[in-house]
Amino acid sequence: MKINLPPKVRYIINKIYENNYEAYIVGGCVRDNILGHKPNDYDITTNASPIIIKDIFKDFKCIETGIEHGTVSILIEDELFEITTYRIEGEYRDHRRPDNVDFTDKLEEDLKRRDFTINAMAYNEKNGLIDLFGGREDLNNKIIRTVGNPYDRFDEDGLRMIRAIRFSSKLNFVIDNETLKAIYDNAYIIKNISLERITDEFNKIILSNNPQNIKYLFETGLLRYLNISNEESKDKIGKLCNKITILNNFQKNLEKRLVVLDYLIEQYNIDCKSFCSELIYSKKIIKSHNIVLNLLNNIKIDELNKIMIKKILNKVDKSLFEDYLDINKVIFNEKEKVEEIIDILKEIEENNECYTIKNLKVNGKDIMSLGFKNKEVGQVLDYLLKIVIEDYELNKKDVLIEEIKKFDEFNRKYI
Repeated sequence: MKINLPPKVRYIINKIYENNYEAYIVGGCVRDNILGHKPNDYDITTNASPIIIKDIFKDFKCIETGIEHGTVSILIEDELFEITTYRIEGEYRDHRRPDNVDFTDKLEEDLKRRDFTINAMAYNEKNGLIDLFGGREDLNNKIIRTVGNPYDRFDEDGLRMIRAIRFSSKLNFVIDNETLKAIYDNAYIIKNISLERITDEFNKIILSNNPQNIKYLFETGLLRYLNISNEESKDKIGKLCNKITILNNFQKNLEKRLVVLDYLIEQYNIDCKSFCSELIYSKKIIKSHNIVLNLLNNIKIDELNKIMIKKILNKVDKSLFEDYLDINKVIFNEKEKVEEIIDILKEIEENNECYTIKNLKVNGKDIMSLGFKNKEVGQVLDYLLKIVIEDYELNKKDVLIEEIKKFDEFNRKYI
């Protein structure tokens, strides 16, 4: 087969050959080309050492990205290309990373240390496709299979178990039976993997077109060893994962999909903690997630009216309220009601209707000038906001001043 290499990639490979060494594109870029997908980037592997690569490309900026592991990055016209020396990895005593890395001049040794057959192919224009482990056949048959013994591959790096699920989700492939059995048997190893790495793979699963493959995380026990879920009911898990396909009706927005996933878990009474709270996310994502999930759990969309909407907008950013609406439209098929609320939102905006204290036509100084002090000022502002939310036309300075003047001592205590 022939792969059309980008000119800069071809230049790099040819230049290495001109210096009496060999080089290939390797891994995901080969896989994607065979599948007819555009690769995100091109990784290049070679039998030349990092020092030699730096010398070959001495006229370019070289970045020692991971030189201790054999990787040098070459900058060519603002594009960065990673070139890694063939390597053999030592023992993985922590199930995460090898104790040592040794370089080799044999491509086969480099390829056989890789995770899955579909990621263990190399290519150059001189020798064509190098497929020593049946990667192309597995691509044709849509199978995720480890290179060699799956027990060995997962013992080396436990994250590969979740990566198998991720690739099955991304490519809509099935996981080979022996590989899947090894995930069941080795799920406990996942305890050794950092939550940051797990979160990154998990995000790719729920942002894929096959988010229902999250079922493997439940069924294999991976979530149990991460202290996220102890759910054992296959019936519950099956119903949840059938419903999870609804995520495909949303744009690939991480925050929104996390909310929907956790909401569905609650609705199906799954024994599972919130993924958002247990994995590693920014404070912003966690806060937004919790706000929208709280709206879904506590606000019935068919009960909303303009006053309630303005009260919500007083406490919740408009974009998060719109996420709540979007989720309702998809999960509950509330398209008509959502469109009605969107019209109300437009009306609120067009009328410049006030729903926050900062948009009142009076401020703290105005209230203090009328004799109110300390916490009374805040109480008056809250009261004025309440009446303005109920009737936006009252939000005029002279009208609000008159409202304030009507207060006597009893009114102050009442407020």
